[in-house]
Amino acid sequence: MACKGSGVQIPSAPLTIMKKFLNETKELLLSQGLIAVLAIIQVRVVATNLGPEAYGNIGVYLGLVGLSFRILSSRNSDLVLINFKSTNKNFLNSAIYFEILLGIVSLIFVYGIFFVYYNFIFNYLILYFVTRVFLNILEVFKGVFTHNGDMKTYSLVESSSNITRFILVVTFVSLNPDISSFFYALTFHQIFVSVLVLLLLFKKDTNKAEKITFKEYVKMSKSNFYKIRTDQSVGLIPTHLDVVVIGYFADYYSAGIYRIAKKLVDPINSLIVAFSPWMLNKINNQGDYNFRNLFINILLPSSVIIVSIYYLFGSNLIEIIAGDEFADAFLPMMILLFGFMSYYLTFWTRHFLFMNDLIHKHTIGRFINLIIFLSTSPFFISNFGFNGIAISISLSTVFQKLYEFSVYLKYKNNKNNY
Repeated sequence: MACKGSGVQIPSAPLTIMKKFLNETKELLLSQGLIAVLAIIQVRVVATNLGPEAYGNIGVYLGLVGLSFRILSSRNSDLVLINFKSTNKNFLNSAIYFEILLGIVSLIFVYGIFFVYYNFIFNYLILYFVTRVFLNILEVFKGVFTHNGDMKTYSLVESSSNITRFILVVTFVSLNPDISSFFYALTFHQIFVSVLVLLLLFKKDTNKAEKITFKEYVKMSKSNFYKIRTDQSVGLIPTHLDVVVIGYFADYYSAGIYRIAKKLVDPINSLIVAFSPWMLNKINNQGDYNFRNLFINILLPSSVIIVSIYYLFGSNLIEIIAGDEFADAFLPMMILLFGFMSYYLTFWTRHFLFMNDLIHKHTIGRFINLIIFLSTSPFFISNFGFNGIAISISLSTVFQKLYEFSVYLKYKNNKNNY
C-alpha cells in the first residue's frame, strides 16, 4: 500500500500478495491440483498393471501422436486470444472449422509417421487418431474463455475432462491390462471433451455481430498463426520425442523408467498450466505487471517447498506410485526436477514475450533448447541411459529460460531508458 502524502510506494506485504494471488487463482489451482492427484493415481494403475516395458511403449506411441497433432494445434488458444484484439466480429464457427481442418492434416501426418516407424497401425490406434481430430476444438474453448476471464468454467472443464479420463483409464486397464485398453479409454475421453466444449462454446456465444467467413478468418490469422506455429514446432520436439528418443537409443524398459520420472514431476507443469490463463489475463489488462513481486513472494518460496518434498519423499513416492520395478526412477526424477523448477520460476517470461509481440524471441529460446537437446541426448543416453535423457532435457530447459529472461531484462531496460 502507499504511504499517504509521501509520494513513495511501499511494496505490499508478502502475505497480502500471496492472499490476493490465491484468491484470484483458487479455481485454477484446485482444478490443476485435482488433475495432478488423478494423474498420479492413474500412473500407478497403468504402470503396475502393464510394467515398465509396456508403459514405455505407450510413451513412445503418445510421443509420436502428440508431435503429429500438436505441431499444428498447440497453443492455438493464443491465436484465438490475439484475434479478439483484431476484430469485434463473431469468428467462433470459423475458428472451430479451422481447428478441425488442422486436425485432419495432423491425422494424415500421424498415419504417415506410424507406417514409416512401425509399418502397421493397430485398430485401437486408428480410433484414437480419428477422435483426436475433434479434440482440437479445445483450443478454441481455451482462447474464448481466457479472453472472457471465465476461469471458473475453464477450471470446471479441465477438472471434468481429467476426472473422466481417470475413470475411463483406470476402469479399462483394470478390467483388461493391455495397451489397447489404455487407448480405448483415451478415445472415449476425447469424444466426451470434444462434445462438452462444443456445447459450452455455442451456449456462451452471445456475440450478435456479423460473422467472419472461414476465408476471412484464415486471412486474419495467417501472420500470427505462422509465428505461433514456428514457436511451438521447435519446442514440441524435445517435449514429445524425449521418450521416443530414449526408446530408440536404449530400450522400452529405459523409456518406461524415464517416463515414470517425468510423470512424477509433471505436477509442477500442472501448476504452470494453472497460472498461465491468470498470467495472460493480468498482462493483457495490466501492461506493467510487477513480475518481481510474483517471483519473490510466490514462485521462490513455493519452489523451495516443492524441491524439499521431492528430495525427502521422492523414493517413497516412486515406491507407492509405481512399485519396486521403477525404483531407478529417483535419480532421473531429481535431474528433471532441476529443469522443471527453472521453467516454473520463469514461466511468465513466455507470456510476457507473447503479449509484447516478442514471440519470435521465445521461438529463438526454444530453438536453443532444441539444439542442445539434439546435440547432447545421443551422448548422454549412450553413457548414462535414462539419466542421460533427463540431463539433456534439464540442460536444454535451463538455457532456454536463461535466454528468455535476458530478453525480458533487456526489453525492460530499454523501455526505462526512453
